[in-house]
Amino acid sequence: MAMTKKILVCTNFRANLNNPSCAARDSQLVLAALKKELTKKNIVIEIEESPCMGYCNVGPNLRLAPNGEFFHGVSTINIAKLIQAAKKFSLS
Repeated sequence: MAMTKKILVCTNFRANLNNPSCAARDSQLVLAALKKELTKKNIVIEIEESPCMGYCNVGPNLRLAPNGEFFHGVSTINIAKLIQAAKKFSLS
């Protein structure tokens, strides 16, 4: 049985400003922009919010799952690149 391929976006938030978190760096905006662009382009790739991925210092973080590439420091500017990578990954 083939595993469903998806995009995981870390939306972990830490209230302590001395500890970075993806949500504090606008990962929710990345999540919303990805969903909007995928819908607009009629691309069917599942997107899920994810808890901490352990790379807080270089977030927001995103991962192609299962066992796919990590992306660090993502922003809404990176959406086209992220979608291209996700499409390529979903076909593999």
